[in-house]
Amino acid sequence: MAKLSVRNLAITVGMSTLLVMALIACSGFTAAGGNNNNQTGPAALLKAGAASNGDGTSYTISVNGSGLASAQPDVMDIQLGVETIDPDAGQAISQNTSKMNAVMSALKELGVAEKDIQTANYSMWIEQIYDQNGQPTGEQRYHVTNLVNVRLRDLAKAGELLQKVTTAGANNISGITFSVADPSALQREARDKAVADAKAKAEQLATALGVKVGNVHQVSEYTSTATPEYPRTALMDAKGGGDVSVSGGSYNVVIDVSVVFDIVQ
Repeated sequence: MAKLSVRNLAITVGMSTLLVMALIACSGFTAAGGNNNNQTGPAALLKAGAASNGDGTSYTISVNGSGLASAQPDVMDIQLGVETIDPDAGQAISQNTSKMNAVMSALKELGVAEKDIQTANYSMWIEQIYDQNGQPTGEQRYHVTNLVNVRLRDLAKAGELLQKVTTAGANNISGITFSVADPSALQREARDKAVADAKAKAEQLATALGVKVGNVHQVSEYTSTATPEYPRTALMDAKGGGDVSVSGGSYNVVIDVSVVFDIVQ
């Protein structure tokens, strides 16, 4: 029994020794018995991980940055055209063609190039006529619609264009938007601002953690165009002879970036 007790004691002491050695290793003591890192908290853990990480991974900071660039618009896009209604299909088409030719002539008089006029829709549908009791009368009307997309590059003529095409017979006008013909310069400006914003956020986070921002680990870009305010239109004034009132607002380009920075000591 005495021999068994000694053996059990030896085994217990051996296991205790291994446990103590493991705890010392985890606590950061060197073989000489000193502590090789006396810092505590998030900064110490991040620095230790960046300096030596057995599994090959590294610590990073992920941030989002946003940049906005604005300019006065230099082009206006609009969809306009003519809708005619007549019990006779031939008359509906003939009337539509005549009025649309007048609209096209008005556009050309304003200096709109042919490359900036594109047919968007040409359609005809039949409307069945019903009496007051909801019963079909056997009569019908033909609706013919011809729409074109127009780009105006001289915004000083925007109000005049709306007035002239309405006078010429256009009775379907929609989709007025203002933009910049070449937004590349605005995109570069917005991108620079987005990157600067991301870097500033990363530096702020690193300072709070007591570490430093390293190289860029990963970056992604997201682009969106914020359209200007909807213009004011007063089509009812067109037939009175005055130019239609429009407002182009400002054209905005927004770029968002997502950047991942490495953390270094």
